Amino acid sequence: MTLGLIEMLIVVAVFLVLGPRRIADLFRSIGRGAHDFVDNLGRDKEQKALEEEPENEESSHRKR
Repeated sequence: MTLGLIEMLIVVAVFLVLGPRRIADLFRSIGRGAHDFVDNLGRDKEQKALEEEPENEESSHRKR
């Protein structure tokens, strides 16, 4: 997949309209959002694991 003339013109036009500072801010905020999203997914998994551990411990104590 290569970039054609039209795609390159669109990229240049966006760069000229927004400017380098706004484009950098845009990508920075996208990166932060993606990082926060992945971080929250990890927290949900950790919370589920912590919630399941006491249940497993109670059932193992009952078996003895």
